[in-house]
Amino acid sequence: MFLNYLRISIRSLLKRRLFSLVNLLGLVLGLVTFLVLFAYVATEWSYNDFHARKDDLYRVVVTEGEGTYETYLPPGYASIIKNNFDQVESVNRFAEGIASGLIAVPDTDLAFTEEQIIFVEGSFFRDFSFPKKRGEADLSDPNTAVISEQIAQKLFGSQDPLGKVFTLSNQFGKVELTVKGVLEAIPDRSDLKGEVFVSIHTLENPAYRSGNDWADPNGLESGFVNLYLLANSTGAAEDLSAQLTSFIRKNPGSEKVEIILQPIESIHLGSSISDPLPTFSRMGSVLVFLAIAVLILGIAYVNYLNLSSASILTRIKEVKMRKVLGAQSWQLAQQFMTETLVLLTSAALISGLLIYLFGPLLSQVFGQPIWLGSLVQPQIILLIFGIMLTCALISGIYVVAISGSFDKKSKLKFKPDSQLLRKSLVVFQFVISVGIIICTLVIKDQLSFMQNQNLGMNVNQKVAIAGPNDAGENKGSKMNAFKETLRSKAYIDQMAGSNNIPGIGFNFSAGGITPMVPRPEDENYNYSMLIIDEQFFPVYEIDLLAGRNFTTEETEASWNSINKVILNEKAAKQLGFQNPESAAGQSILWGQPFEVVGVVKDYHHMSLREEIKPTIFLASQADGFFTLTMESTNMKANLADIQAIYQEIFPGNPFNYSFIDEVFARQYQQEAQLSLAFSIAGILAIVISCLGLFALAAYEVQQRTKEIGIRKVLGASSQSLIKLISGDFMVLVILGIVLAVPISWYFMDAWQQEFPYRSGLSTMTFVLAGFLSLLTAILTVGIQAVRAAWSNPVEAIKNE
Repeated sequence: MFLNYLRISIRSLLKRRLFSLVNLLGLVLGLVTFLVLFAYVATEWSYNDFHARKDDLYRVVVTEGEGTYETYLPPGYASIIKNNFDQVESVNRFAEGIASGLIAVPDTDLAFTEEQIIFVEGSFFRDFSFPKKRGEADLSDPNTAVISEQIAQKLFGSQDPLGKVFTLSNQFGKVELTVKGVLEAIPDRSDLKGEVFVSIHTLENPAYRSGNDWADPNGLESGFVNLYLLANSTGAAEDLSAQLTSFIRKNPGSEKVEIILQPIESIHLGSSISDPLPTFSRMGSVLVFLAIAVLILGIAYVNYLNLSSASILTRIKEVKMRKVLGAQSWQLAQQFMTETLVLLTSAALISGLLIYLFGPLLSQVFGQPIWLGSLVQPQIILLIFGIMLTCALISGIYVVAISGSFDKKSKLKFKPDSQLLRKSLVVFQFVISVGIIICTLVIKDQLSFMQNQNLGMNVNQKVAIAGPNDAGENKGSKMNAFKETLRSKAYIDQMAGSNNIPGIGFNFSAGGITPMVPRPEDENYNYSMLIIDEQFFPVYEIDLLAGRNFTTEETEASWNSINKVILNEKAAKQLGFQNPESAAGQSILWGQPFEVVGVVKDYHHMSLREEIKPTIFLASQADGFFTLTMESTNMKANLADIQAIYQEIFPGNPFNYSFIDEVFARQYQQEAQLSLAFSIAGILAIVISCLGLFALAAYEVQQRTKEIGIRKVLGASSQSLIKLISGDFMVLVILGIVLAVPISWYFMDAWQQEFPYRSGLSTMTFVLAGFLSLLTAILTVGIQAVRAAWSNPVEAIKNE
């Protein structure tokens, strides 16, 4: 019986090629969008789930009850936790962002800069299930490292890298490291990533730290590591959190501290949308994509139902004949269910092929690798199969419901029903489509606001050159020679040195900084620290509000010798000063007194996704980065000239530069990708909705063919007929817009609450979205209306 239905379905679909093609197009668009967005959501949800002991791994988070959560903690807490709690099997210190530098092979010319260098615990690769290719990957000894297969290839080619030695030169100095293991590629779905993993015990050597005592791996002052705890029993997190909190609170000044253990699987998205703990991504955005995936699939299916209802008019004789010959409603339903399954199966196969062909481009749309393997998991295949069966069942019931009733006497009178249902579905489509368009415009507004907001500094025409990681002997004289040579160039207006730059970050954060008379609340405060020279503020055009700038003599002596600092407004306020003027000339405590020589205006050192942090500036002849203000003409030739100077003075060090405005723009990549994805989804949604509107307009024209013909014979103008046909549809579209506005306003207002600096919701954004949707609908319906108005009335009324 099914084969019979299948043959009839294929014949029917081939006979009505236009309707079948439009149906298939709508389903393919909807299904491709659904599967792609679903793959993105599945990728986000599966982060960090490949670790064998994922149920026992937790990140340590600290809060003091003020809604702020800190994950960068002093490394010394690791041994305290391990030694005092039997439930803890190990504690892993994970220090990223401080070890990047120059990698080289001794006695060769091979050298390159690597950013992804991490200091980790000796047991790190025993506790985390990163794929190891060779070696034991044991980092219990200092001066050892585990490297990726890619780095091994770059350093040693086809040689066995185990036991080989390479050097690392960074802010701490130069050290030789022995390779203890090689990793296969770390899964994209990991928040803990790196190319070179160095034993954190290497930092225990004070000589290697070169005076950077804040980086003592056993210290309790500076927070620069994440702590990952491995419990020896699953599900012990809640009790252990309470015990850790109770233990910490015994220390004076820690009465409000709370220790939270965040499961490793929750560090990417959190445990729920209301989870306040820090995460690498945002569950709200992921849920929005999931909702869009479901809604666009719903729009595509509603479009299919509308097209099916329109096609019933062309099949009246078929339906009549089947019922006259004794067909029951359930048999009629089976026929239409089979047609739906044929179309859905065809759409699924075409969608799968398109995703396979264009899969590599998806990472460019979303700005991250997408795990397409999620779509072939057994449970996902069952879900898709279930959706197809459900859609087929609904189609059969729907078509039978709208196929009309027959006069009990003649059995031949056909009367199509359910105008209200079809129109309601069109309204539903436009509510979703307009909503997505509004969301797209609001996201673009927020992105534009953040990109064009006054930063409190000037990042235009600024080039940042990364300083050398291995300057060799006579480093000071080489640095001076490099600076003086560049200052002599006519195309360089200004130059500043700093150990970090805007858009990248600060040098470190520090607590325990107080006014000269400490207050209880000072225990809760942290400060971002930035090491700069005397030219930093002039080059970036940051306003000095009170006091003075650092002098050349002070930067040459360095901050830990002169005990002088500069504050930003927020730091001055947090330290209890009423205004910048009252802070200048005063002293603060940071182990010992430091004089505040000046206060600068708050500026956005990082993106507008973050609030301005209380910042303390430290004086030094900083050489991490050299920021140049350059002429925009002949930029390429000027950079080539600088590169030649750099390589002459610092041979063996790669020349790396970046434009500060581009560095800043990269911070908004997530919003830019979100905007792009929403734009694509919005276009697809409106296209699919207009296909449904086109179907309903075609249905309406077919149903009123004779009426239109009679009106034309009686003298009706084409304009009046177009208005007659289009009027009802415009009411539906306007109703969809009216319903979409408050819904979109609510959700986008909630989305903007994630940002400390917001563009707000503009009325013009909603007006523009409504206008674009209405214009598209008018054009879609207008095509059918014009065709009907210009048709020959004789053809419409010659047969009754």
